[in-house]
Amino acid sequence: MEDKKTDKRKAQGAETKRKLIEISKRLFTERSFSEVGVEDITDEAGITKGAFYVHFASKDALIALLIADYTARTDADYKAVFDTLPPNMPASGVLLALTEKIADVLTGDIGYDNIKKIYQILLTGVVDAKAVKSYDRELYTLFYGILEQGIHNGEFQSDLPVEVLSRHFVMAIRGICIDWCIQYPNVDLKAQSLEHCQMLMQGLQNE
Repeated sequence: MEDKKTDKRKAQGAETKRKLIEISKRLFTERSFSEVGVEDITDEAGITKGAFYVHFASKDALIALLIADYTARTDADYKAVFDTLPPNMPASGVLLALTEKIADVLTGDIGYDNIKKIYQILLTGVVDAKAVKSYDRELYTLFYGILEQGIHNGEFQSDLPVEVLSRHFVMAIRGICIDWCIQYPNVDLKAQSLEHCQMLMQGLQNE
C-alpha cells in the first residue's frame, strides 16, 4: 500500500513539474524573462510558491533548464539533417547545408524575439546558460567532424587544429546572429551566414 502511495506522489510531482515547465515556456515566450515572476507561474499552475521550490531552486534554475532542453533538441535537429545527407557529399556542401539549417532554425523555429532574450541572458550572466555557449555541445561536434573529414579527404587544408577551425565557424554564425539582432529586420541571416561560410571555406581550399 505504501508503495502505491509513493508512486502516486511521484506521478503527481512529475505532473506538477511538467505543468510548471509548459506554463513557463508560454509566459517566457509572451514576455521577457525578467517580467515573469515565480508567482505568475504558480498562479497559472494553481499551486503555491512553496510547491514551485520543491521542483526548482529558483526561477533562474528553471530558465537554465528550459535553455538546456531547447539547445539539446535543436542540436538533435541539426544532427538529424546531417544524417540525411549523402555520405559522399563534399565537406563544403555539408557545411553549407548545416549552416542553412541553422539559419532556418534561428529565424523560423526560435525567432528574433527569443534569440534576443537568450543573448540578453548570455550577456548579463544572471542565468547559467552554458548549454548554449559550451564547446561541448553537439553543434560543435558536427562542425568538428565535417572539417576533420574535409581535411582527411584533401578537400581542405589548414595549419590550425580542427578544434580551432570548428570554433571559428560557430563563432562566425554567432557573430552574424548578433548583427541580425542589432539590425533586425534589415539583415538576411541565412544569406549572410551562407556567404560567410563560403568565405571561411575559401581560406581552407586545397588548391
